[in-house]
Amino acid sequence: MRPCSVRPSRRHTQSPGHMTSTAASARGSMGATASRFVSLLAFSLLASMALMLGYYSPVELAVAPGCSRLVQASSVFVQGIEVSVDAGSQGSGGGLVLYGLPVASPPDAPTEWPESRRVVVPANSHRQWTYFLNKGARLQADYSVMSEDDVHLPLCIIIAQGKESFIRWTEMPSVHNSNSTLFWGLVQGNGTVEQTVNLSSEYYIAVRNLNNHHDTTVQLEFRIRALLYNTSGADYRCSPGPGHAICTYRLPFLGRNVAVLLSGHTERLNSDAQHVKLSYEPRWTVYVVGSVVLALVLLLLYEILDQLFGPCTGGGGGADLRRPLLAGKEDDGASLGSSYDSVSHDGSDDREPEERGEGGGGCVLCCDAPKDCFFLPCGHSATCYACGARVVEENGGCPFCRRKLKKVRRIFTV
Repeated sequence: MRPCSVRPSRRHTQSPGHMTSTAASARGSMGATASRFVSLLAFSLLASMALMLGYYSPVELAVAPGCSRLVQASSVFVQGIEVSVDAGSQGSGGGLVLYGLPVASPPDAPTEWPESRRVVVPANSHRQWTYFLNKGARLQADYSVMSEDDVHLPLCIIIAQGKESFIRWTEMPSVHNSNSTLFWGLVQGNGTVEQTVNLSSEYYIAVRNLNNHHDTTVQLEFRIRALLYNTSGADYRCSPGPGHAICTYRLPFLGRNVAVLLSGHTERLNSDAQHVKLSYEPRWTVYVVGSVVLALVLLLLYEILDQLFGPCTGGGGGADLRRPLLAGKEDDGASLGSSYDSVSHDGSDDREPEERGEGGGGCVLCCDAPKDCFFLPCGHSATCYACGARVVEENGGCPFCRRKLKKVRRIFTV
């Protein structure tokens, strides 16, 4: 009969190798956390740049006479609204004004003005005019077509809402498409076109010459009734000039201030419309601090989910739980002998299981009895002898490393 292994009771001490391994594990964990934080911070910065360059990217506007356009931006992300007139734009710019208001009010100041235009429309081409009108405005266009007697194809007059709809019409101008135009009609002689505005947006009035060989002259009389924003309570007023003057309206942090771009109709511009650049000055502090906070929140969420659903949720830390009890290389042939053949003979068998990495405490299965056995071939000490024998009989795996077990050996303390 072969004797069982007897292990003398000794005071628990930590070997230098164990302390070095614990320090290395802590450094590795901190390095992994720092790497994840840097990755999440880069992602947050990219999201901030996408917001700044996407939603708050600079835009170019065509400002016609009678324009009253509300410009809104979140004061959390934007600290200033900038307006500048294109250097190549015609017109003095004296009628264009940027107003700053503490609060936005609905457009309730009606105004009405006429415009006369006599244009020559080339063959198979079109002429267009752009107006920004608020909800409740009204367009009326009286036309008089002057053409030669042998010209049978009429002109086409359309009213479209938005630039995208206007571009869709230019692709197929001779076909009526209700998705691209509010009004579409073939006109000859004299007549009137009317349209009521139901949504604040840009509106295009265009005349298309459907002839392929003859130019056509048309006389247009526009009468526009618009609703303007009341700017009497404005706390900022600036008139941008072509190519040199830039108007910047500063937004207070967490305020509700808005800007209104107004172009008067009494002082006619030399051109049909001025090209104005509208840009937003970002609040860099919010973008940087917000990116760091977002990265920290995502990192904290990752750590919480890792603790709840990660592979190493047992007590004592994953690195220590995976340290085998037996030192040296594992030999399957040695596991077939007694417990004396299963342990190393370099003096390491005098140490307790706690010193080899599993830590103290009771059985991880029944939680009642103390740990008094270890598994072969991995050498982990995780359960009491009864639970360990049952795991081996059921062909189970080690609770720590999940390796298939061959034997279980009892640990005796004297």
